[in-house]
Amino acid sequence: MKQDWKPEELRATAAEIRGAVMPKSITPEMVGGMLAGLTEAVAEVVETLGEIPREHVRVRVNTLDSEGLTACSTDATVYVDIFTTKGYPAVNMPRKEIKVNGDGIAEFDVPHGFQFAVYAKHPGLSASFQWVHTAAIGERPIIVLWCVPVGVWWFGAIFHGTEDEDMDWGDELYRPVPYLFDHFTDDWDEIEARATPDLRPGENSMDYYNYGIMVATADTCFVIAPNSFSVERMAWSNSRAYGMYIPGMEHINHYTEAGKWQGDYAEAQNRARADMDGNMNTAKILRAVNGALAAEWVGSVVYDYSENRWLPSAGQVYLIWLNRTAINRLMQEAMNSDAETWAYALLPYQNDKGQWQNPNGHYEYWWTSTVFDDCCSWVVNSYGYITDTSDDSYDVRAVSAFHFEY
Repeated sequence: MKQDWKPEELRATAAEIRGAVMPKSITPEMVGGMLAGLTEAVAEVVETLGEIPREHVRVRVNTLDSEGLTACSTDATVYVDIFTTKGYPAVNMPRKEIKVNGDGIAEFDVPHGFQFAVYAKHPGLSASFQWVHTAAIGERPIIVLWCVPVGVWWFGAIFHGTEDEDMDWGDELYRPVPYLFDHFTDDWDEIEARATPDLRPGENSMDYYNYGIMVATADTCFVIAPNSFSVERMAWSNSRAYGMYIPGMEHINHYTEAGKWQGDYAEAQNRARADMDGNMNTAKILRAVNGALAAEWVGSVVYDYSENRWLPSAGQVYLIWLNRTAINRLMQEAMNSDAETWAYALLPYQNDKGQWQNPNGHYEYWWTSTVFDDCCSWVVNSYGYITDTSDDSYDVRAVSAFHFEY
């Protein structure tokens, strides 16, 4: 039978248990009463609101080695953030770390209406792409995450198929496998040769698709696709969104209990550089803010329906700057092959005299999705300096993840 909910009495009992000096001073009645009260409270919530439906999520982690061979990881760790920025209450659950099982699978549940961000790490390889989804169904088709060699790569996927109608492939008509090169290529023979060692009995290489330039580190992975540089500069947000607090969004700054700007700014810069959650940041921004111009521009650009674009975090933009020489080389090789398809905007660089060159006609600052406070976001400039700013108009360089399952 449902009992009256008496939170003040339960709080008093909890305080008494917490402050008990000797075990014998905690009576069975105290503990039993506390548990009974909590059980009744949960039962009343479920009875009133109904049991919250959940989506069951399964994640498989695959690996690609430097020889082009693939495997299912049994050593990976999957990182899951569950959050919601709309409704009451806004929730930002602590990050879960889930070790994959012997089949390379990690599983978890997410309440319907909540969003979740997920990525994986495998020892000795890069982190996978971070994906963001909204829980809405009973069980989602399995999410496949790929961990690859660390580096800056020309990235695409090759699709292995078979004409054997009796071959059991489950629900898939082909087996997609990523490929990586240290140079641009659209040569079928070269791509097929790289993928051949990974062919299984009865398989043939059927087709391939180039996606762009991958930056893969132990902590993050993302792709720079064509048409990912904003032609015009823009503010981070419009005036209506200026000063808005975003539920569940961490502020990375040097504010302390002693007051604003009282902490170590260099330490705050380092924490901003460590933020690699650009896709999750962008999801929170877009769901909570109407008028987040930089993030909205990223979400409005259509390149490929297998692509998921986001406003990169400060750490991801800083990685672009650190790897600008390798990135520019791949951009230039792609544009030399087909400038219309591979419409890239080179990063600022130094010439042979050490002088900075601005190939896009102006000194660049790049907006990030890493938030400083309610009025400012972090930006990275052409020289790699990271700082905070508010309502200026700056550049945007979008980054992406790609899935291969259609």
